[in-house]
Amino acid sequence: MLFIMPAALVMIMTLLQDSTFKVLEEKKLSVLVVNQDADTFGINIVDGLKQSKFFHVIDSLNGKVLTESALREQVAAGDYQIGIVVRPNATRNIRENMKYNMLQQLPDEHSDVFGSDSIALSPPASIEVFFDPVTKNSFKQAIISALREYSSLVEAKVMFGVYSGVFEDMLGIKLKQQGMSTRMVNINEQYASTDEHLAVPNSVQHNVPAWAVFAMFFVVIPLAGNLIKERESGVSLRLRTMPGSDLAMIMGKVTTYFMVILSQAILMLLIGIYLLPLLGLPQLKPGHHYLALFVLTATISLAATGYGILIGTIAGSQEQSAIFGSISVVILAAIGGVWIPVFMMSGVMQVVTKLSPLNWSLNGYYDIFLRNANLMDILPNLTALFLFFVTCVSIGWWVNTHKNQPV
Repeated sequence: MLFIMPAALVMIMTLLQDSTFKVLEEKKLSVLVVNQDADTFGINIVDGLKQSKFFHVIDSLNGKVLTESALREQVAAGDYQIGIVVRPNATRNIRENMKYNMLQQLPDEHSDVFGSDSIALSPPASIEVFFDPVTKNSFKQAIISALREYSSLVEAKVMFGVYSGVFEDMLGIKLKQQGMSTRMVNINEQYASTDEHLAVPNSVQHNVPAWAVFAMFFVVIPLAGNLIKERESGVSLRLRTMPGSDLAMIMGKVTTYFMVILSQAILMLLIGIYLLPLLGLPQLKPGHHYLALFVLTATISLAATGYGILIGTIAGSQEQSAIFGSISVVILAAIGGVWIPVFMMSGVMQVVTKLSPLNWSLNGYYDIFLRNANLMDILPNLTALFLFFVTCVSIGWWVNTHKNQPV
């Protein structure tokens, strides 16, 4: 069970979360769009959404052109999460406002540059965005940010047209349109590491180390139960009649379960490297510093074994050890970033998470897998885990020596 169940856990959780990673990376968000403007502004907004890799634009349903009422019904029913309506006269209002603002800047002798008709300030161009109440905030922000970007580009294009007309009327200079098609700022996305072999984070790179560490610490249940069973059956008492110290008996347990946990961890890493690709998942990239990977895995095994020793010596019964051991590991995993990434936690929890040995373990694996860290780079994690092991074994030895003596 110590090998089969953790292996199944790693595969199942990776398969489940792989679809989530693909949704974040590949799946387009369906957006209902009604363009009531039918001019430069509305057309460019719709084209920008269509060209984006994040949105799938739908402007008709069942062969019929989408109307605002149908859009609102579909979003309200939860069939679609987002609907966009570009209001009529949006382009005309932008042009009129551009002309009005320009007139405020021109000298009085050029106030007739747009003709004798008076130009008044028009209402701003309007885009209505309808959201399903269950829509995630991340999707809301994505669509609003995209609309702001596209509207800014269209406003710049309209502004260029207005200024071009003024230049031609006042100076006889006709501007070239192709100048507006050049993007002046490029935003390049890349990872901060300078290592050309940097592994891109994916479902496997996260789930294999996360659930491997979780399974390694769950050995607390059989280890603690074994200690209590020996104590209740009298085996522990008979062992004390033999020459040697209590610490030697504890280290015997540590050695045995250390080998079991280390073998368990190696199996799960091998599953990530060789088996998960056969299931259509990305391959685990273990980095290039294998010594650091082995030392970290061994130190985590020691920390998990030490925690099991501590629970086994403190608990008064197998029921206590099973309940407290399992729940405590779940809590340490929760605050350690196994389920929820640390950056999504509140400020207080980001401080609390540093108290979890599972967080130290997980960060060590992340450094090796994703940042190509060497042994010296993960030394703080190794030190914390080893001190945790020494503390747990020391407390366990003290309790076993001073409180569990036969009456």
